[in-house]
This record gives sequence, C-alpha cells and structure tokens, in this order.
Amino acid sequence: MAMTAQWDEGYGTAPGLRDALRSLTQGAGGGGELWRLGDAEVTDALAVVGQARALLEVAEVDLVREGLARGLPGESSWSPADWVTRAEGQRAPDPGVRHTASVVRVAQAGTRMAGPSALKATDAVNDLRGAFEAGELPLGKADQLARFHAQVAPVADEEMLEEDLGALVAAAKDDVVATGPEGRRRERVRGLGEKELAVAITRTGRLLKPEKESEDDDRRAKRGRSLTKSQGPAGMSLYRVVLDPEGAAVVDAALAALSGPVKGPDGQADERPATQRRADALVEIIRRGVASPGAEPKCEKAQVVVTIGLDDLHQGTHGAGVTATGQVLAPSVVRKLACDAGIIPVVLGGDSEILDLGRSARWFTPGQKRALWLRDGGCTYPGCTMPPQWCDAHHVAWWSRGGASDIGNAALLCERHHTRVHTRDLRASITPTGVTWHL
Repeated sequence: MAMTAQWDEGYGTAPGLRDALRSLTQGAGGGGELWRLGDAEVTDALAVVGQARALLEVAEVDLVREGLARGLPGESSWSPADWVTRAEGQRAPDPGVRHTASVVRVAQAGTRMAGPSALKATDAVNDLRGAFEAGELPLGKADQLARFHAQVAPVADEEMLEEDLGALVAAAKDDVVATGPEGRRRERVRGLGEKELAVAITRTGRLLKPEKESEDDDRRAKRGRSLTKSQGPAGMSLYRVVLDPEGAAVVDAALAALSGPVKGPDGQADERPATQRRADALVEIIRRGVASPGAEPKCEKAQVVVTIGLDDLHQGTHGAGVTATGQVLAPSVVRKLACDAGIIPVVLGGDSEILDLGRSARWFTPGQKRALWLRDGGCTYPGCTMPPQWCDAHHVAWWSRGGASDIGNAALLCERHHTRVHTRDLRASITPTGVTWHL
C-alpha cells in the first residue's frame, strides 16, 4: 500500500492506526470521558476520524486487489463483491452493497487483462490509483473514474482516453498546498465535486464515442421514460417520473420558470417549501396546457440554457452541450431543440470565461405557426397522424446551418419524427400547399 507524507501525521502503520481508533472509541456508549475534551480537541478528533476512514479505504482496496490477483473469490465460487462482503462481515456488520461495489471497481481498475477487451494499467490509470492511495481522491470519485475507464476503454481511441482520463483525474483530485510562515501550515484545495465530475465524465464520454453510438444511447434513454402513479400518504397520490437528459432539461426549464418564491400582496415571504413550489408549478403547467388544447401557444416554449461549442452545434459529431442544470446533451439533441426552443447563446473564451451572454432568439412567430397549422394540418412525416398542437416547427434547412425562420423553410413534425429527421439529416421540398420528405 502506497503511503505518502499526507498520511504521516501521528500514525502511518496499522498498529498506530489501531491505537488511534481505540483511543477514540473508548468513550463510546456513554461510559467514556469524551466530555473532558475541549472544543478544539473534539474538532481535531473528527479530523483524525476522517483521515482514518480514508486510510482504511485505501487499505481495503489494496487488500481486495491482492485477493483478486490470488483468485481467492473463485476458490470459494464467490463473486468478488460477495467475497468481500463475507470476509468483512466475519467480525462486523456486512458493508453496504454500494460501498462494496465501489471498492471492487477501484481495485479492478486497469487489472482485467483477459479477453479481447483487456484493460491495461496505463499511466492515467496509475495516476488514478496513486491519487486515491495518496489521499487526494476519495473512494466515491475514484469509483466514478474507474467506471468511466472500464466503460469506454473497449471502444475509445487509446491515446485520447489516456489524455482525457489524465485530465479528469487532475481536475478531480485535491491538492495540499503549504501556507503560513515558512510553509508550516497545509491547506487542502478541493477538486471537482462528485456532481461536477459526473457532468465532466458524461461530456468526455460523448467526445470519445462515435456519434452514431451516442445517438443510439439517446434513443435507448428515451425509451426508458416512464411515469407511474401509486397511493401516497393520507389519500394523496405519488407520481414517479423517469426521464432521459433531453426530457429532464425541458422539465427543469419549465419548472424553473414557475417555481420561484412568490411574495404576498403586502410583501410577505413565500412560506411554501421548494418541493411544494415545484409541485404547484407542474400542476399549473398542465392546467394551462389542457385549458386550451387546440389553441395556438401564447408563449415560447421553456427556455433551455445550453453551453456548446459553435462548431459542435453546426456540424459537430463528437461534442456535447451542457444545460444549466447539468444535463449533458448530444449535438443532435441540441440542434433539434434549436428548432423551436428559446436558445440562450453563451460565448466562452479559451479558459471557459463567459465573454458574452446573448438574449433568447425568437424563432417562428405565433402568426407563422398559425399558418403552418393550416398548411400542414399536423406532422408532415409520411404516415404520421399527430395533430398540429402536438408538433414542433422544424427548420428544414437547419437554423444552426444558416436556415431562415420563414414559412418556406418550416415543417411541422411530432417529437418522434423530429428526432428521426435530425438523426438521419433528412431533406424535404416545400410548396405553398405542403411538405414532401425525401426518405
């Protein structure tokens, strides 16, 4: 097990760690003398506990890696996770399932050498393991990076993966810098949080995957959408919604517009918690929609703020857009949203510094949409019977490629066929009486 100076603060060996833990646990159960500790000592003791927990996780991963290398799980016909659970549960409660899975994945990082999809312990993988063992990377983030490597290694370019994994590790790990007089005090500078790292990993994964594979992922995710209703407490109803990134981005934007705190007539603060405000916003959105189902929309669709490179938006195949709420969208999804959503352009400098934040660009006007409803009568894709009020106004020559927001460049498409048209880059001919798609 690799040990660095970061761990050498009063204990660096197993006996020292055991003694430190024993001194802390002697006061457990109400019979100890922890009450004698001063305030600063209580805080410092918690710091030692945190350090001990991280050190134990490093030891745990190293021992699991050694056991896997020796084939110990197979000798008893156990899976690696079951073997770890049974071993650690001999003298203590079983570890949590998620914790065990994380430990096994980090232990296996770069060690699976059999078969055509063998993973090699590259420099970037070694950097990942080294950062974890040095206490610069917690188990959770190490697991995120190990899963990312295992998932994309079989299909990604090795050099690109090596470079991108190295960049992710560098961004995620903590740094310890010397401060104070003569550098005697050390301060920890935090890396990306788990949520920020998840966004970075998803975006990087899209950059490494071929566009067709990314679009296949999007289609599979959309098929996973679901809405279920069950009995809630005290006569209430409980709804459970599962959405893909595109659907979540639209719902997030719609709810954000109506779920802010509302002051009372005399300036009183809104006493509703955020959860109730979001529920009220959802009911209001649906109420407005069903109040005039066949009428023309009286406002723009929900504004989805997306940051994406201009080249990726125009014709990119390996880029990605990121919404304000952290959803990562494929370029094809962003281009589809650009047809009829209010897109807020964000111009970034070389260091991701925001140089300009544009205002929403209006696309087809209410009058134009009324004309499209009359001309097209519904979705224009051959064989589709979706009514016009459930369709989007699509730029036949894409707006991202310079297409104009004119009736002569517009066609109604339902969401399903809107996605298909963008995915397959289909063309159409438009006349004053209708639209003909060239399939």
